[in-house]
Amino acid sequence: MKSRESVLLVTGAALLSASLVSRPAAAGPTLGADLDLGFPVSSSGDTGGGFGIRFGQELHVAPVELTPEIGFTYHNFSGDYGPKIYRGIVCARLGIGEVLRPGAFAHVGFGHFVPAYGDNQTAFTFDAGGFLDLTIIPFLNVGIHGAYNRVDADDSGSAYEYATVGLHAALVF
Repeated sequence: MKSRESVLLVTGAALLSASLVSRPAAAGPTLGADLDLGFPVSSSGDTGGGFGIRFGQELHVAPVELTPEIGFTYHNFSGDYGPKIYRGIVCARLGIGEVLRPGAFAHVGFGHFVPAYGDNQTAFTFDAGGFLDLTIIPFLNVGIHGAYNRVDADDSGSAYEYATVGLHAALVF
């Protein structure tokens, strides 16, 4: 039993060390894609799918990675009152680590809200969330993410709020 515990302890220490191993400072363009499942938060509509695409410049000084970016997202909520939301966004992602990279992101921009009934509206939008990336392949980061999203427009004149969870991948050139 002692040898099993020793193997687990050594394996855990090796994984932790590998996730913090320094690489030289680097910068490069990134192209990311997201697949999301959206859940309305105190808003009309039912669960719906969506996607996002992001362009950025990864600034990497190990073990910290900062990526300023611009992007576009689309979500289509189901149900009788489910809206479609198009968003143009800008801001950044910040991650720490080399093999496993937890991090946070936030974006601001403009969203175009298309309700099932009523007039379309364009208004301020933002999101904030977290991610966990696997960065074993030098030019490819893959991971999971979750976020709170808000568009300051809907058919009642208030904000449309929704949570998203999903998968993402980013090519780092």
